[in-house]
Amino acid sequence: MRLAMSVGIGLVSAMTILVPAFAAVGSASGAKSAQAGLQRAADQCFGKEKVGWAEVILACEVLLKAKVKPDVKAGAYFNRGSAYLRLGGGKNALADFNAALKIQPTFARALEARAGILTAQNKYDQALADLNKAISLDPKSSVAFNNRGMVYLAKKNFPKAIADLTKAVDLAPSDPQSYAARASAYIASGDAPKAFADLDKAIAMDSKLIVALFNRGTLFAANGEKDKAKKDFRSVLAIDPGNKRATEQLTALEKAGG
Repeated sequence: MRLAMSVGIGLVSAMTILVPAFAAVGSASGAKSAQAGLQRAADQCFGKEKVGWAEVILACEVLLKAKVKPDVKAGAYFNRGSAYLRLGGGKNALADFNAALKIQPTFARALEARAGILTAQNKYDQALADLNKAISLDPKSSVAFNNRGMVYLAKKNFPKAIADLTKAVDLAPSDPQSYAARASAYIASGDAPKAFADLDKAIAMDSKLIVALFNRGTLFAANGEKDKAKKDFRSVLAIDPGNKRATEQLTALEKAGG
C-alpha cells in the first residue's frame, strides 16, 4: 500500500544579498551590472522571482561561486538541493544538504530535508538523528514531526508514529498532507475508521491529493465498497493518467465485477 511521505522540500525565505566591494569589476558601470546580475540570481535562488526548478539551480550556482556571507551560501546550497530533489536528483540534493549543514549545522530545514532522503534510503536511524535535532531546534515544525512520524511508521513503531503525526496535524491543521500522513499510520496499525476520517478531511481540503485518494480507494476496496473504490482510483487517474498502481487496482476491481 502506498503511504504518504512528506520530505519537506521548499525554498527558504527570500533574502537580499550585498555584493562585497572586492566582487566588483573594474568600472563603475561594470560594478553596477555585476551587482544587478548577482541580485537577480539571489531573487531567483531564494524565491523572490518565480522561475522553474532548473532556473533555481542555475541561479543558486551563481551565488555559490560568488563571495557571499556563510548564511547566504548555506541557503543557496539548501535551495539548490531542494530544486535537485524536485527534479529527481536525490544524490545531488543530498550533497547540497550536507554542504549547507557543514556551513550551518543548526539549519533545521536542511536537517528535515536530509532526513527525508535518508528515510527513502532506509537509513532510519540516521534520519531519526537529523529529525530529533531539527525538532530540538524548531519544536513547532510540522514537517519535522510529520517526517519523524513516517520514520517510526517505517520502523513499525505505530504508537510513536501516530503521536508524531498527530502533533504534525495539531501544528498544521489546515495542511491536508498532515491528515494523509496520519491516515497512513492508522492504516498500517489496522484502524480503518480513523484512517477514513483523516483521508476524508485531507480530500475535502485538497480534492487532487493523490496519496489520499489512492489510500482511501484501497480502504473502500478492502471493505467491499467497489463503486466508491473505483471512483477514487478514477480520480487518481484523472490527475495522473500514468499512475500504474491506480490502474492495477481499477483493472482488478473491474475484472472482479460489481
